[in-house]
Amino acid sequence: MNKYPALMPSNESDDVKPNILLPPPSRPFHVVCAPGRAREVPHTPREVLPALEIQFPLAPYRQTPGPIKTSQTYLRTLVLERWDAEIRLCEETCKAQLSEHMKGPVAHQNLVQEMITVRWNAEKKWCKESRKVQLLELLLAAHGITTLA
Repeated sequence: MNKYPALMPSNESDDVKPNILLPPPSRPFHVVCAPGRAREVPHTPREVLPALEIQFPLAPYRQTPGPIKTSQTYLRTLVLERWDAEIRLCEETCKAQLSEHMKGPVAHQNLVQEMITVRWNAEKKWCKESRKVQLLELLLAAHGITTLA
């Protein structure tokens, strides 16, 4: 009897339900045929004439999509919203750290407050400069300038 039958009886009723069983990974691959088709001759592919040029079609995920047309105003708004949110986050984090670290002697508090403020002001300055750079890149790209030589 076949170790991997294509049809197995069901415990629920007297009818037979088809079950496809795969061999365990340690066994070599074999083909499971539907009942009644086991005696058919397997399909042999027709001989294909070679193409004049060898063509290698790319899978869809490997192809670069075409450019997407978007309003300049919309892109500018996205850039501004992103960097404004970063600047607001810097301000909120600075306030949170100041309220969190205000413990100890007054001289120590002033030093800690100055360190926190200087650090977050530098971060805000970097965000503002990055916003200006990104807006300039957007403006140059709108006029077709993609590289500076």
